[in-house]
Amino acid sequence: MPFDVAFCLPPEERLAFVVALGRLDGHEFDFAAMHWKERKA
Repeated sequence: MPFDVAFCLPPEERLAFVVALGRLDGHEFDFAAMHWKERKA
């Protein structure tokens, strides 16, 4: 997604895209704390 499009999105929608793409990369997001969980080795 181009940066100009991404930055025009509302914050909630931008967060949804970031979390979705991060999860596809194998990361886990903690919604209660609003940050990424540490990866376990």
